[in-house]
Amino acid sequence: MITNCPKNTLNLLAFLGSDLSINLIGSEHDIYNTFITHLDKLEDSRKDINKNYELVDIVFLTMAAILSGAKGWKTIKIFGDTKLDWLRGHRPFENGIPTRHSIGRIIRGIKSDSLLVCFEHWVNSIRIKEGREQISFDGKVVRGSGHGEHLDALQLMSAMVVESGLILTQKESEGKKNEIKTMQAMLSSLEVKGAVITADAMHCQTKTAALIQERDADYVLQVKNNQKNLCDEIKAFFHKTERDSPEELEDRFYSDTEGEHGRISERNYQILPVTDWLTTTNSWVGCKSVVKVNRRRTMKGKVQKETSYYITSLVDDVKAVAGYIP
Repeated sequence: MITNCPKNTLNLLAFLGSDLSINLIGSEHDIYNTFITHLDKLEDSRKDINKNYELVDIVFLTMAAILSGAKGWKTIKIFGDTKLDWLRGHRPFENGIPTRHSIGRIIRGIKSDSLLVCFEHWVNSIRIKEGREQISFDGKVVRGSGHGEHLDALQLMSAMVVESGLILTQKESEGKKNEIKTMQAMLSSLEVKGAVITADAMHCQTKTAALIQERDADYVLQVKNNQKNLCDEIKAFFHKTERDSPEELEDRFYSDTEGEHGRISERNYQILPVTDWLTTTNSWVGCKSVVKVNRRRTMKGKVQKETSYYITSLVDDVKAVAGYIP
């Protein structure tokens, strides 16, 4: 594991590289060349006297090596030496491959924010919209990024197009508690017009819902006890409807079942339009419907049941909304 890398730049390259490997659209040659074009925007902090190797060459080398399984500077160097002819099919590499120490020094000098901007521009250049996109926001710790005495774990917030698996952008978040502000900042800069934004219950925030609507997008947000008044009122609303007007739910019901390897998952969806009976939903801009999902999982004879609730700015088309809920 590589340590002492400011802002976890190598870990960030590894994370971006893993996304590059699953998001190739078109031929390998075209993908690498379009990605390289956007690397030209990287800030090079080195003095001219120290520029024996092109920055873009070394970033491309590092990314390609990571995609091939390299785990450290030494294996990146070995990859470069053995694949130099292939690398020169994409970049000059006029002075060949630097030492492993030089590779590390060059990569450590890159600002992670600058790298993220290049990656984001590249992704948007190959992004092909087919129908209505679902963009899922999710925070995670990059595996292995916290090893080493002086290296903090890298917490990244990502925005992914669910249909294609394409990562639109990722930003560092200083701990899980800051994910809310990180997502809100990402919403302010991303092109999300016409998309449906989904996120877990942490992001069921009035400001987040308002930002999504301001960006001409819709949302499906899970509701838990971090918004207790809202959650309790939605539960009561479904209970009241089941008791007084069960026929309303019959018309707004959808069910699906999946099963493999002895595991069966059943999901029952119910949706109701927001009415004057609900008062807490007024704080969530654009909220039009509330959703109840009953899940039943059966595995090796054991049954697990779970009920979850959601708010959405979509109208009460239960099957359509169900498609946006994992």
